[in-house]
Amino acid sequence: MARPDLCAGVVALALFALAVPARAQDPSPAHDKPLLYELVAREPYRTTWHKLVAPVLKNERWLRSARGVWEPTRTVTVDGARFDVYFLCKPTACATNEITVIFESGGHHAAAAFRSPAGTQLLGAPGDRMRRALLSALH
Repeated sequence: MARPDLCAGVVALALFALAVPARAQDPSPAHDKPLLYELVAREPYRTTWHKLVAPVLKNERWLRSARGVWEPTRTVTVDGARFDVYFLCKPTACATNEITVIFESGGHHAAAAFRSPAGTQLLGAPGDRMRRALLSALH
């Protein structure tokens, strides 16, 4: 005769085993895209990134290699246009130093919204829809 507590444990273990593969196979959009520092480690994104942040790099050295506190890439829709927005903030001052970035297809052009205690700057001459997407992703 089977013990009830043993049967309950076996059933729970079987249910858990069935749930884990389904969860592992669940694709997450955040994992489909590289993190900002991974993206700018390769060309043409590296050159585009360096040109983009050049106007603020003198005072914001943490932006050089796009290392900081990041969030997974978000897709923002503005007037029907979809943008993949990358977010990064300064490790020691995340609340006051942050940047949102959009790379156009192929990585040869990018635009950003950079917020610091001095104010918010738009980098890379974003169009109206891209500008609104960048600003909406700032915290």
